[in-house]
This record gives sequence, structure tokens and C-alpha cells, in this order.
Amino acid sequence: MERSLRRQPVTSSRGALNGYQRGKCFYCGGSMMVGIDGEAVDVDHFFPHVLKQHGFGPVVDGIWNLVLACTTCNRGPGGKFEQLPALRFLERLHDRNEFLIRSHHPLRETLMQQTGATEPERRGFLNNLYNRAWAVLIHRWEPVEVVSP
Repeated sequence: MERSLRRQPVTSSRGALNGYQRGKCFYCGGSMMVGIDGEAVDVDHFFPHVLKQHGFGPVVDGIWNLVLACTTCNRGPGGKFEQLPALRFLERLHDRNEFLIRSHHPLRETLMQQTGATEPERRGFLNNLYNRAWAVLIHRWEPVEVVSP
């Protein structure tokens, strides 16, 4: 497998992500045990890792795209796996990233480098990526405005 398509270690971001999520699953909002071993918590790629195989490249491994999820939501029966989350979760991802940027979190500069310098650029980045991912993962292309201004 080409090196750029391999999974990169992302579990080290667990602590920074939990600072925002406060022990809650990004998808269901249920409580998770975010300890040192983090057994009950997955670091999930919001835009699935499989998109790397479809020309999305290393952008998928960016901190902007990582969320904490309980094992049930991420990989349990009916879990997310390689699916694209519903639109309401894209808004939540945008809000999370904007919160971290506004709070001058240590990840602020990284988030801005990965997604855009201004809020409209970051909104456009997510909208564009969502539509591209939708086309790849759902096999149809219906452009939508996914994060309202």
C-alpha cells in the first residue's frame, strides 16, 4: 500500500479533543470513559479514512477531521464505519473547530492552516469536502449548502 494511503496514528489527539467534548461522544452525546487507555473511546475520522483511496490525500488525517466517538457509534452494530455522517454533524464539526479557533486553543494555528484563514474559507472548505465525499461514498452528486452562514 502506498505510504500516503496508510493510517496515521491519531490516538495522541484524544486529550485535546476531549478538552472540547468533555467525555461525550461526538455523535450520540453519551458519556465515555476517556482515560489513559481510552478503551471505550475511538478517535474517529469524521470524513472516513477510506477517502484517502479516492484522491482526498492526507487532509483526511488533519486534527480538524478527528472527533471522539464511543465504540458503539463508531464501529458497533449500525455504527459509522466508512459512512459520511449526517449533515447535522457537519455543522457540529464546524462549530467545534470554530470554538477551538476563537478560544485561542493551542490547535488554533493548525486548524487554520488545514481548513482556511477565515470563517467563510473554513465553511467553504467543509462544504466542498462534504459534497466531494458524498459523490464518492454515495455514488451520486447532489451539491448542497451544508453549513449555513
